[in-house]
Amino acid sequence: MKILIVGEYAFPIYEESFYNAFKRLGYDVHKFSWIGYFKYYQHYQLQPQKKYNILKSIYYRFQNKYLIGPTINRINNDLIRKANNEKYDLIFIYRGTHIYSSTLKKLKKNKDVKIFGYNNDDPFSKSYHSYLWRHYLKCLPYYDHIFAYREKNIFDYQNKGITSTSILMSYYIKENNFHYEYKERHDKSIKIVFIGHYENDGRDKILLSIIKYGFDLSLYGTGWEKSLLYNEIVSLLGEIKPIYNDEYNKILNNADVSFVFLSKLNNDTYTRRVFEIPITKTVMLSERTSMIESLFKENEEIIFFEGINDVIKKLIFLNENRAHLEKIKENAYNRVIKDGHEVEDRVKQIISTYENEK
Repeated sequence: MKILIVGEYAFPIYEESFYNAFKRLGYDVHKFSWIGYFKYYQHYQLQPQKKYNILKSIYYRFQNKYLIGPTINRINNDLIRKANNEKYDLIFIYRGTHIYSSTLKKLKKNKDVKIFGYNNDDPFSKSYHSYLWRHYLKCLPYYDHIFAYREKNIFDYQNKGITSTSILMSYYIKENNFHYEYKERHDKSIKIVFIGHYENDGRDKILLSIIKYGFDLSLYGTGWEKSLLYNEIVSLLGEIKPIYNDEYNKILNNADVSFVFLSKLNNDTYTRRVFEIPITKTVMLSERTSMIESLFKENEEIIFFEGINDVIKKLIFLNENRAHLEKIKENAYNRVIKDGHEVEDRVKQIISTYENEK
């Protein structure tokens, strides 16, 4: 089986992780990336031979933002040419913002190919500018199957007349997300962490409250300067920076409890953190949704909170009941392993769907 994975390939946890998982499972898998088409500004550090050029930066930035222009045309023409030359069995398009509907029409002239789409964002969210999703939405009728990240989007697709859909949840990556005993882990007070971006949903108030209460909190992520409480939080914690890869896994392993806040921008009812956190044997303190409730047993594998006072109450309980804390860590870790939430499990689901669609 010959597979082409199409996407931006900006970060290794997305398209690249699927590519690697297909490869490990023995499939003949290939890449088509459009990141290299946008030179001189976006991820230009990946192309060290290209020096920053402000005019060319504006030229490429405009096209990449508004999804129009000769570079977008070239991406689509090159994809058609590659697909026609190589004759793939499955073309898997990850968040196909840059792909024209006319491109999919041409690809489907090959009656032997199946074209699957996946989108981890919510293309129906009113929080995005309409130009971001205009090509993607026009492509919907030409996908043989569409994988959605969240249940809401299944209904959105159905309202558009698209019925061949299913949920493809996020995942952890075993090379990146794993447990190990970290020597700084044990301390007089439980270690609490939140790794994630800022949204104006009250998360800053919750985190500031537990800092003031005296809990040992670490905070990492982007966009926190937008918070009205930013200066106060920074004065207590220091600079807030994003962390990635090995450092991300290390920080989770060093924590006893990690917050799970959900993105309201994408109407999320769960997040990849609900797999990445427990696989490090760290307890999740999470916003409550029916989706997360279906994945983990309350008070046995996860702790849910309902506001600031409830957060403080539950952190006090966990701090004073270390045996229960350790039991939750083990239970959630075992749950993630047993239920199969690694990226290879998602790839097996894609293959199963392909076999059913043939």
